[in-house]
Amino acid sequence: MVEVRWTLQAIEDIANYIAKDSSKYAVIQVEDFFEAALILENYPYSGRIVPEVGSKEIRELLDFID
Repeated sequence: MVEVRWTLQAIEDIANYIAKDSSKYAVIQVEDFFEAALILENYPYSGRIVPEVGSKEIRELLDFID
């Protein structure tokens, strides 16, 4: 199983940046990030290989949230 690590500063920076336009959407986006992290923790080979990197170990999730 993989481990996804977050720094509090990273989450705060993202939320604060989005909150400049909408605090509602800042909360939604942060929740979406955590949901994506759970998907990757449980299914580390889900998503597609990042083309710029080309490593099967590094994945990205596109349009995973309804």
